[in-house]
Amino acid sequence: MQYCKRCKITVRNPRRKCPLCQGNLEGTLEEENQMFPDLRRESSRMAMGFRIFSFVCIAACVAAVSVNWILGFHSFWSGYVLAGVGCMWILSAVAIVKRRNLFKNAVWEAVLLWAVFLFWDYITGWRGWSVNFGIPIVLLAVYVILWVIVFVTRAPVPHYMIYMVMVSVGSLVPLVLLLYGAVSVRMPSVLCVAGAVLMLSALAIFKGRALGEELRKKTHL
Repeated sequence: MQYCKRCKITVRNPRRKCPLCQGNLEGTLEEENQMFPDLRRESSRMAMGFRIFSFVCIAACVAAVSVNWILGFHSFWSGYVLAGVGCMWILSAVAIVKRRNLFKNAVWEAVLLWAVFLFWDYITGWRGWSVNFGIPIVLLAVYVILWVIVFVTRAPVPHYMIYMVMVSVGSLVPLVLLLYGAVSVRMPSVLCVAGAVLMLSALAIFKGRALGEELRKKTHL
């Protein structure tokens, strides 16, 4: 058991500092008395793992540019390697930062994947696969992922309602592209819009009251 002389209290959960005065504690750490999980250890391990991952990414980029340089810059193929590693690093960084909120994580990853698909479609000569397949398929996948998270975690309505609405509103992008004839393959975009209509309908029918209350809270109406 740990003890603080200044506050004259005992601390059951192992700590380095007194929770009241932030002074040093006396006594020995007793892991069996730990009441709450030590999130600092988890964060430390996660941070170290991400540092190692970042170093591996930098090493891959340096190796690609070095090989390209040795063979001669007849074609700058290492630029694609740099872009790919950079996209992977950004997606991984956001996944780690937003890991405690799975719903927010899914929405952030979807938005980033849109940007990644558009970027790669552009730098490879714009064949339109990003708007024909990339954006609608990402939205369809997010629909499924959000509902799976809801059923697995049994999350309360306020935790996921706003993210469902945000993803459904995101389907306006493929809808606008469809209406303006910007897509050459219609099926993925049509399925995406249909999925958004079904999602909003399910929320309105089965969770209508909770949906209204949550929207009033978010919009302060």
